[in-house]
Amino acid sequence: MKKNLTRTVSLFLSAAVLAGCSNFPKAFDHSGNPITQPFNYEEAQALQTDTTTFKGALVKEYQALATKEGVEWADWFDSDFFARKAIKVAASENGLPPEDPALWRFSKEEQTQFADGYNALNTALQTSRSSLPVLSAKAQASFDCWVEEQEEGWQNDEIAKCKDQFAEALNRLTGAQKKLAQKPAPKMELDLAKLYTVFFDFDSAVITPVGRQVLQALVQDWGAQTVNYALIGHTDRAGSQAYNKSLSERRAQSVKTFISERGLPGDKMSTTAMGESAPAVATQDGVREAKNRRVVIEIQQ
Repeated sequence: MKKNLTRTVSLFLSAAVLAGCSNFPKAFDHSGNPITQPFNYEEAQALQTDTTTFKGALVKEYQALATKEGVEWADWFDSDFFARKAIKVAASENGLPPEDPALWRFSKEEQTQFADGYNALNTALQTSRSSLPVLSAKAQASFDCWVEEQEEGWQNDEIAKCKDQFAEALNRLTGAQKKLAQKPAPKMELDLAKLYTVFFDFDSAVITPVGRQVLQALVQDWGAQTVNYALIGHTDRAGSQAYNKSLSERRAQSVKTFISERGLPGDKMSTTAMGESAPAVATQDGVREAKNRRVVIEIQQ
């Protein structure tokens, strides 16, 4: 098959040379001439890429254009041009930019037809290569197809087809970008503490200066949130169980009053008196332990 393909290419290229109808852009090292340089179609078609990325999708688009030009139209000059582009993209880090019409054989007047689309495409590609890779590749390849067909200048149906495909892809691309921009930002989860502890002096329900700082931080953290607050009072094991039950309730109520006065809704708070029944540090009965004299505030979402 390769020999037949090479023979077909040689015959066609010979005729093309005699007719003087080569059309290569003047500034790209991937715009080769298959008469004077190795023929690249088969190498390009053998490329395997991740077509979910911009680079991989662009390789696939150029492979398809190389097939259309060569296999469908027997235009192996331009087939080789797109084959070289596919190879060049595959070897690059992030792909190639779209063709610049100014580097092709167009007059300044002819270049104006591409200006708006070229500028819009380059603007879109700055962000869409990563967010919309497949659609971005389609838009770029369609633009390059339009440039190539327009310079060739004799297949009006193909010129119109590539131009229309580019316009459709660009419209879809810019429309998709607008939708992405209009999506509300994801709600950020608050990285806040959900457990606050206030310690008390022996046999006291008065909030200490350190305790006030803890509760002020609680108010600042959660004051704007719709949550419930569970206030759980504790004591150490000095004193009777009945007395400690009452003391732990007074401590919880003291905390409730303090944070209510600073704006937190009282109807969102519950108080529980644990007395000496759930110590943070296990001790013998009658032992004073500072870590057990506390109110724990649990945030319940």
